Amino acid sequence: MDLEVPAATLAALLLGTARATGFVLLAPPFNSRSIPAPVKGAFAMALSLLLSTQIAPSMPEVTAGFLVVAAVTEVVIGAGLGFVVQLLFTAVQMAGDLLDVTGGFSLQPAYDPLAMTQNSNVGRLHYLLAITLLFTSGGHLLIVKGFATSYVGLPVGADVPTDQLAAVVMTAFSMMFLAALQIAGPMVAVLLLADVALALLSRAAPALNIFAIGFPVKIMLTLAMLGLTFPLLPPALDALLEHGARAMMSLKSG
Repeated sequence: MDLEVPAATLAALLLGTARATGFVLLAPPFNSRSIPAPVKGAFAMALSLLLSTQIAPSMPEVTAGFLVVAAVTEVVIGAGLGFVVQLLFTAVQMAGDLLDVTGGFSLQPAYDPLAMTQNSNVGRLHYLLAITLLFTSGGHLLIVKGFATSYVGLPVGADVPTDQLAAVVMTAFSMMFLAALQIAGPMVAVLLLADVALALLSRAAPALNIFAIGFPVKIMLTLAMLGLTFPLLPPALDALLEHGARAMMSLKSG
């Protein structure tokens, strides 16, 4: 029995896998090193297989040159979409990093074997908590939906909208810093006021060893403030994911 598959369907599967691979390599939570590379590849192929019926009708004439150029373009588009989501998701970890710096925990960074870098303790805790909230709230499905909808504005074979992508990346950068300040801003202000109070105490009682009591006080306040940031994470994460999905849907080829 011979099984014939149209060339347009095979090309749609190949190019869809190229865009999905670029997206999975950069977009959280799929970019974690805890997920093996074969699993990422299988997930990218599964996404392209599900979307192949949507991609195939808009395929132009399939040629060897078109496949090479379109495959590179699709990887760039997928990586750009994943980078936008990664920027917005990093806001949660940046909020923890701000608490680390003001609380003094950044003096002892921890090695993160998943990212192969040294990260702050509170920042890494925020990131892992955000990953957990992402799966429990169904946010990963919203990310996948935004990626699937990107084929409407950016069909296969379309040019990379560099001007729109640059504008979206700049907006994502501003959103990242703004969200981090909104999450950690009040707690950072409390810790800075604690520094001012300790400075005034050292001036009022010079004989007092301020370094002996300063670090325990800052650690206690940081842990107390850390508990107050947890209720702020779910609504902030929902807003960031919604903005990321809208950003992916807003890209349109010229």
